[in-house]
Amino acid sequence: MSRARYLTLAGESFGEVREKASRFLTYAFPIRDEEDFREKQAEIARKHHAARHICHAWVLGNAGAQYRSFDAGEPSGSAGKPILRQLQGAGLTYAAIVVVRYFGGTLLGKAGLSHAFADAAKAALANGIIVERAVLASLTVRCSYAEVETVKRDVLQQEGEVVQAEYTEHCLLRLAVPQSAVDGLMELWERRGLEVNLSDS
Repeated sequence: MSRARYLTLAGESFGEVREKASRFLTYAFPIRDEEDFREKQAEIARKHHAARHICHAWVLGNAGAQYRSFDAGEPSGSAGKPILRQLQGAGLTYAAIVVVRYFGGTLLGKAGLSHAFADAAKAALANGIIVERAVLASLTVRCSYAEVETVKRDVLQQEGEVVQAEYTEHCLLRLAVPQSAVDGLMELWERRGLEVNLSDS
């Protein structure tokens, strides 16, 4: 797969594993950024307020270079890392897994916990749909009202989207387009005399 594309989850999926009466309830879902993850994690925590351990891992960045795992009071490395390994092993980014553990009264030991958390993460991923997405770049285009529909059509043809539009004396369009299409679109619009800028975000 080229660097212009990445794998992520199409939507939320759920899995459940039982190990010696302990229940592991797993949520796997796509995320845009850390804040998006925190909101979803807080929602799960509210739903399972009686659970003692709510462990997680997430991966971000087009190449999956940002990641984090959290053991939530389980022995160090026995929960977050096994979850993270499942995400990374599937080649996913912009994705997260939260595992809620309800203790069943029998200690599993560090190795037993690691296996259980890995199995729980696998279960949710197995129920999910993995999709390939294009890495997007942000562009802004300033144009006349007469040119707006043509620019929008150009964007849609490249599987991009109009993120925001401001209509004043001129039209200012904020666009998200596949990185692979940036050079061609910029060249096309500049030939038409439009003002085009590549944004950082």
